[in-house]
Amino acid sequence: MLTRRKAVFSFLILITLGIALTALSARAAGELTPKEARKLIARLAGVELPSDAVRVKSIESFGNAYVVVAQVETAFRVVKGDNDKWRVAEIRTGDRRWEDVDMLVRALNAEKTSRVRAELETIATALESYRREHGFYVEAKTEAALIDHLNPRYLSRIIRLDPWHKAYEYEGNRTSFVLRSAGPDGQPNTADDLTISR
Repeated sequence: MLTRRKAVFSFLILITLGIALTALSARAAGELTPKEARKLIARLAGVELPSDAVRVKSIESFGNAYVVVAQVETAFRVVKGDNDKWRVAEIRTGDRRWEDVDMLVRALNAEKTSRVRAELETIATALESYRREHGFYVEAKTEAALIDHLNPRYLSRIIRLDPWHKAYEYEGNRTSFVLRSAGPDGQPNTADDLTISR
């Protein structure tokens, strides 16, 4: 069954981060224009939408990033699953092809996983700098307490939440530490957790 819907996406959630990062690399010295934002959104996550399917409602600058709120018009294929519940199975792209929504979610999670690894490495590097200066790692049971010790001297920006909006976990004593993201499922101590330990 094919259902055509007009979808309004507030790109204040996951998508804002991708747009902000892409916008920074595309135009570090200038301001993000509505035309550029529209093109970035139309090409997001490998989906090629016609640029006229995207209407930019507002662009707001936050330091070195932007929050873009946009309305996106496209078509979705909705199917009834095994458990007799409806789910969005595919999204139509600009070239009239249907793209599997699960595949897009996997691609987005792969991008977020790369970001988590980079952020955990950044925190671990700051911890090593702290250890070189003090002779031991930060003793704490939470990542929030850790960041309070590291910022701003060892860690220039505050990193508290992973891309799935869950707090990073930290447990450290004088000689070792474990940094963790619960990963895409948001559940600690599962197979998709991302960790760094020393």
